[in-house]
Amino acid sequence: REEAEWESISVLLMMHGLKPLPLVKRTDMKDMFDFVVTLVIVKREEAEWESISVLLMMHGLKPLSLVKRTDMKDLIIFDKQSSQTMRENLKTMMEETSRQQNMIQELIETNKQLKNELQQQQSRAADQEQRANDLEQIMESVKSKIGEMEDESVNR
Repeated sequence: REEAEWESISVLLMMHGLKPLPLVKRTDMKDMFDFVVTLVIVKREEAEWESISVLLMMHGLKPLSLVKRTDMKDLIIFDKQSSQTMRENLKTMMEETSRQQNMIQELIETNKQLKNELQQQQSRAADQEQRANDLEQIMESVKSKIGEMEDESVNR
C-alpha cells in the first residue's frame, strides 16, 4: 500500500517536471548501505533534511522526522540517489511556492494601486462633470440675460 502511495507521488512529481523517486525493495537493502542493524544518516544529509523541515514549517506544513532505529518494518527507505532527488524536489517545490507567494503579494499590491488610481480618476471625472454642469448653467444664465437685454433693447 505504501509503495503504491510512493509510486503515485512519483507520478505527481513527474507531472510537475520534477524527478521521480525510484523505490528500493527492502530485500535490496544490503546493496544500498553497508549496514545490517542500524540506520546511519550521514550528517550532511541530516542537515539537508533538517533544512527541508524548516522550509516546510515556514510554509505552514508539518516538519519531517528523521528516524534512527532498528525496527525497519514501518519504514520505507530510499537509496542515496532517491534521497537526494527527494530533497531537491522538496526544495524546488518550496522555492516555487515562495516565488508564487511573492508574485501574489506583488499582484495584490498592484491591484490596490490600480484601485486607488481608478478612484482618483473617477473623482477627477466627477469633478470635471460637475464643472461642465456649472459652466452649462452659467452659459444658460448668460444666454437668458442676453435674451432679456435684447428684448429690452428691441422694446425701447
